Amino acid sequence: MEEEEEVAVMEERIYVAVGRETAKNKSNLIWAIDNSDGNKICIVLVHRPAQMIPVLGTKFDAATVDEELVRAYREKQKTKTDKILDEYLRICLQRGVQAEKLCVEMDSIEMGIVQMISEKRVRKLIMGAAADYHYSTKMEELRSKKAIFICQHASATCHIRFICKGHLIHTREARRDEVRALSALLSDFQRLVSSKSCTNSEMQSGSSKGKNESEEEEEEEDEEERISRTSSSRSAGTLSYNGGSEASSSLTEEKSNRSSPPSLPCSGMGIGMITFLINSTKLWHRLAIQNHKQCE
Repeated sequence: MEEEEEVAVMEERIYVAVGRETAKNKSNLIWAIDNSDGNKICIVLVHRPAQMIPVLGTKFDAATVDEELVRAYREKQKTKTDKILDEYLRICLQRGVQAEKLCVEMDSIEMGIVQMISEKRVRKLIMGAAADYHYSTKMEELRSKKAIFICQHASATCHIRFICKGHLIHTREARRDEVRALSALLSDFQRLVSSKSCTNSEMQSGSSKGKNESEEEEEEEDEEERISRTSSSRSAGTLSYNGGSEASSSLTEEKSNRSSPPSLPCSGMGIGMITFLINSTKLWHRLAIQNHKQCE
C-alpha cells in the first residue's frame, strides 16, 4: 500500500501559480520546471473579471453598463488571459516539458487559488513569495499579502513552495497525518450519531409494540398510586393537626425532588461523544499552532 501511495504522489501534478506578466514570473516557472522531478505541470492563472468597463473613452462600473457591452468586454479580456497562458506553455515546451493550463475566474486572486486547491485536491503548489525586487540573500519571510493569505488558508493537505526570483524562500509542509487523524475523528462522530439514532428508533419501536401488553400493568400502577396519594394526604393531615407543619413541608419537598431530578450538563451526551469533542478540540488547537509557526 505504501508503494502505491508513493507512485500516486509521483504522478500528481505540480500546480504553478503565475501572474499576468510573463517576464516577472518566468524565473519562478523555470525553477518549478527544474524541480518538478518528472511530475506533470499545470500552470494556473487567476482571471479577475473587469469591474470597470470602457465606454467612449471613459470607464464605468459594470453594474451601470449594458449587459451585452459588459459580456463582450469581459470575453475579450478572458481571451487575453488565455494567450498569456499559452506564452507560459511555450516556455515549458522550450525546456522540453509538457504542461497544462488552468484559468480560474475569481474576483480575488488569493481566494481563487485557495478555492482551486480545495476543488482540485491539489497536493503540490509552487507560487511567488514576493515580487523579484524584494529578493535578497537574507530573505526568509513571505512578503506578498497573497502568499501569506494562501499559506494560512490553503488546505492542510497541500505542500506549498514559495519562490522569489528563482530561489526557494519558504516551504509549507503538508500535514497529512493530522488530516487523517481528523478524518478518523469525523468517522467516529458519524458512527456515534448513527448508533444513537438507531438506539432511539429501537426504543420507540419497542415501546409501541409493548404498549398493548402493558396497559393492564399501567392500570394497576395507577390504582396503587391513588391509594398511595390517599394515605399520604391522611398522613399530612395528621401531621398538620399535631403541629407538624415542618414534617409536612419536608415531605412535599422530597416529593418534588423525586418528580423533577436535577439536570446535569452534557446529560444527553454519551462518553464516546464527549471524548470525540475533546480529541477534536485538541487536534484543531495543534493544527492552529503548527500553521502559525510555519507562516512566521
